[in-house]
Amino acid sequence: MGWGVGDGETFEALLEDRLNRDGLGSGPPRWEILNLAVPGYEPPQLLATLPKALDFQPNAVFYVAPGGELSAAARYLVTVVLKGIEIPYAPLRETVQRAGIDAGTEKTTAEHRLVPFRAEILSWIYQRLVVECREHGAVPVFLFLPQVYTGQWQGETPETLRLAGEAGFVVLDLGNVYANQDIADIRLAEWDDHPNARAHRLIADRLYQELRQHADTLLVRPAAGPGR
Repeated sequence: MGWGVGDGETFEALLEDRLNRDGLGSGPPRWEILNLAVPGYEPPQLLATLPKALDFQPNAVFYVAPGGELSAAARYLVTVVLKGIEIPYAPLRETVQRAGIDAGTEKTTAEHRLVPFRAEILSWIYQRLVVECREHGAVPVFLFLPQVYTGQWQGETPETLRLAGEAGFVVLDLGNVYANQDIADIRLAEWDDHPNARAHRLIADRLYQELRQHADTLLVRPAAGPGR
């Protein structure tokens, strides 16, 4: 979202300026990046809100993953089920049923029962995201953007990247964007681990280089699906 930094300091604002200044190979002369981020949204929610992004008829959709995707997706499904909210996707409902979870299941027990299904859940979400993007003529891009601090989320990263690649995303891995950086120099404050303006500049510079390397793929729009 760019939490805690100015509107012109976010990595997507910096990247948009760079693209409009320096271009990207044979790409268009004018670029626009729309930031549709929402605080606290987990993978199932991002899938549910994808149609709002596709309404803008984008050339590409960037799914930004901050780490911990496997546990976050499963944890959110538990939250929904325990609140008695119906999951709108049949495959995810079936997975929850196979795990033996319902509104009466104790939270810790429900989370434990979903652990063996985490990869299955995230894989389906990623595949559905890719399908919907391509049906609307948008290139699906998976941007792994690490958190500024180390933690348990790092253990999920290899599998998350694998699932994203298998789903059909163009994968941009910024996992080492903060390499050799002191955490005090890249976070907002000692009590706030969101990336600061310096960190956003690091992200924008690295992401521009990644886009240059993948320009041939990103600049070719998929054929739109039926009715498009």
